Amino acid sequence: MSEKKVTFKDGKKKEDDGEKEVKKVTFGGRGSRKNQFCSPTGVAVSESSEIFFADSLNERIVVCNTRGKVVRVFNTKVKRQLIQPHDVSVDKNGHLWVVATLFEVKRKAYIRRNMLAQFSKQGRFLTKIDLPLTGVTGGIGVRTDIGHIRVQATSEETTSKKKKKGGETKENDGLEKFTNSVEVVVTDQRTRMHERKGYSESCVTVFTPEGEPVKVVGPRNTRKPTGVAVNQKGDLYVTDSWLHCVHVFMEGREVTKKYKKFGRFGSGDGQLDSPHGICLDLKGNVIVVDRGNWRVSVFDSEGKFVRHIMTDMPDLCAVAAGPNFLVVTCVGHCGTDTATIIPYSNDK
Repeated sequence: MSEKKVTFKDGKKKEDDGEKEVKKVTFGGRGSRKNQFCSPTGVAVSESSEIFFADSLNERIVVCNTRGKVVRVFNTKVKRQLIQPHDVSVDKNGHLWVVATLFEVKRKAYIRRNMLAQFSKQGRFLTKIDLPLTGVTGGIGVRTDIGHIRVQATSEETTSKKKKKGGETKENDGLEKFTNSVEVVVTDQRTRMHERKGYSESCVTVFTPEGEPVKVVGPRNTRKPTGVAVNQKGDLYVTDSWLHCVHVFMEGREVTKKYKKFGRFGSGDGQLDSPHGICLDLKGNVIVVDRGNWRVSVFDSEGKFVRHIMTDMPDLCAVAAGPNFLVVTCVGHCGTDTATIIPYSNDK
């Protein structure tokens, strides 16, 4: 494979890792060996173009280069306990943030806990944030300009109230900024029964690192959020596999008044069927895994359809963008569990 070189004034040459020529390659397959996956439900790309896979059922992170070669593997251990990573993202400091589930048995009872864990790129555990008891955890995204972390999961109990100094509570419908801190966004996919019918009560809740709720968005809009991405402004792009669309929650104090969505059910241009993974490229285009239509679709930042890529590929799950390539994972019931790297241009 040919690689581009960068020549400096002093005559020295240095490899530009982010501009290497990328060829389409598919690798993996179900298993527990170093070069295999078992439910790779999340993927992220670092600034140096290293690719990180959340190998969920193998309870580990697999790191590959742009040729699909495994560079290193490390188990996702939190205080000697293995956790199942569901998605992974990289912050501005190069640290990994993993949204995961811990299964344990206490007093003959089966206990499930959800958390956000931070690791170094080499796999050293740094810190964790316990999330409210949830059913199914989902996606995670990073706002790279200030290092805010936004996590999507499935919660059983959320609230939109926060404590004041005097012990009182107030409705928190605005936005609070926590400079250089972590913002945890948890989606609630509860379904309540009323007159023998199920009603979704999904929403997206933002928590501080201490677990205190900051704001709630989307309680009247979302049904089954599955993936999340954040742009430089702090706008949230959330895929909804039940409503077959992408919700956009724009940064601002009155979040509910700054809401829009794009996409609808169907197989035509600009239509979606059970969208899942989502990410943004360097120009702010929105890349959506159109799982039901076996393809990946590209929209601009305003939701206007641009083009389809990677058509006719079943079991698509997660997607991440590098400087000149895309990475998608396939998670199926028939042992698919593969990853594919393809060349990608940010130009429309």
